[in-house]
Amino acid sequence: MNERNPTDEIVVYWRQIVGTLGQRGLLKSRPRQGGAILPVADAFLLPDRCIFALDMQRLGGIPREEWLKRELWRQWRAALQGRRVFVSDGGGLAITVAREPGQRQRKRLPATIPLDLGEVTDAPYEVILGHTKRGVVTLDLAGEHRAILTGGTSGSGKTNLMQSIVVQLAAKHAPAEFRAAIVDTKQVDFGQDWRRLPHLFAPIAHDLDAAACLIERVEAERLRRQALMARAGVADWREMPEGDKLPLLLLAVDEAADFARTPAMETLVEIARKGRAMGISLILGTQSPSSKVIDPQVRANLPTAIAFQTRTEVESRVILGRKGAEGLNRPGLALAFAGGGWQTVQTLRVESETAQDLVGQVAAPQLPVLDDVEADLVRYAVERLDGAFIINQLYEVFGDRISKRQLTKLGQQWESRGWLTPPASRSDPRRVTDELVGLALGRENGDTVTRVTRGDTAPEVVTRGTSQDDTLELPPFLAQRGARVMQGSKRSKL
Repeated sequence: MNERNPTDEIVVYWRQIVGTLGQRGLLKSRPRQGGAILPVADAFLLPDRCIFALDMQRLGGIPREEWLKRELWRQWRAALQGRRVFVSDGGGLAITVAREPGQRQRKRLPATIPLDLGEVTDAPYEVILGHTKRGVVTLDLAGEHRAILTGGTSGSGKTNLMQSIVVQLAAKHAPAEFRAAIVDTKQVDFGQDWRRLPHLFAPIAHDLDAAACLIERVEAERLRRQALMARAGVADWREMPEGDKLPLLLLAVDEAADFARTPAMETLVEIARKGRAMGISLILGTQSPSSKVIDPQVRANLPTAIAFQTRTEVESRVILGRKGAEGLNRPGLALAFAGGGWQTVQTLRVESETAQDLVGQVAAPQLPVLDDVEADLVRYAVERLDGAFIINQLYEVFGDRISKRQLTKLGQQWESRGWLTPPASRSDPRRVTDELVGLALGRENGDTVTRVTRGDTAPEVVTRGTSQDDTLELPPFLAQRGARVMQGSKRSKL
């Protein structure tokens, strides 16, 4: 058709457009003059398309919404021998007709889309979930996607999704802007490399006791933030004044089934319900999506749902409230509500062989080190204050080496890192943690053992090449937790 006179080509297109309008009964008749009232357009013939521009006075009495129906576009396409036709709605309407018949292309999603930190979005606290046939799908972890429920069979991709979210947030936010609290009771998904992240709110929890404690610590942090915001007179964590800014805190729990019908699950629901204003987000995953694990109360407080392949339609309905996830057929492929509708998304893949490099790009180059004053503060708190970090009493002893303002700021920093326990009440002081004690012990002659682990025996300090007088006796508050200082690494571990 392109070899014909351009004017004839335009006329052929327009006749088919108007003829289709008549077939659909949209043209109004003229009783006196006879015939029908026809729309009028200005035509523009471009190398690859023809555009018909109509203003609102030349629509021939056809309502605007009729022009925007996709059923009409499909009928035009059939009449124009498969040429693509669509209508855009600006100041007026524009009908675009492709000059060459096109073959319908079925876009296939790649089976694997690797995570590339160079493509991380610039928007604060926004991460890329993955790709659909229409483009990129993002999640706002500080906004509408603050509480996420995800699930699927083993190996379907839910844990990888958590890894992707944590790495993306850590890649573009400093620890003062983003912190992560991670529960990994399978003990394999967030291994040694992940402990290097400076963004960790506390050590990664690898057993049920540590996980329950970490969940309670996040809830204590929520209450602490609530009190801070009340004193500052703000209703949203992002409105805190300069100098008191709060980081987004993401709690990622890899397997919800471990906490079904336990106090920890009740705490998770409380965090999901009330954490938004305080800047605390939650992503809860499970490979056993059942009503016993995810009851209606849990589901109601986790409004964003992402389902990977499930075994049954029932499991899909538990996660999403609808069927569909049982038909997903490969790892990383998920069903999620995004862009105003349900979409199939190929999530980003954190390859196992590149995970170390990805974490390394955002990890601290070395473990934190206490200076002499900080180590002495910890020793004094353990030996004289039963582990309590009391500003006034510490200042009385160390006032010639550190100012009260610096001491207060140091306490805030240590608490945000998880090195001091949050106060349970106004009368209960913050206390040093096992990890902080381990860091302080690491300065003892280079040979004092500093690895803190859980154990069932009485606490002890083992040294090499030092006298017993150089060791630091652990106080009852650490001994009661079964803490044990053992010979080995200088890295503290709970």
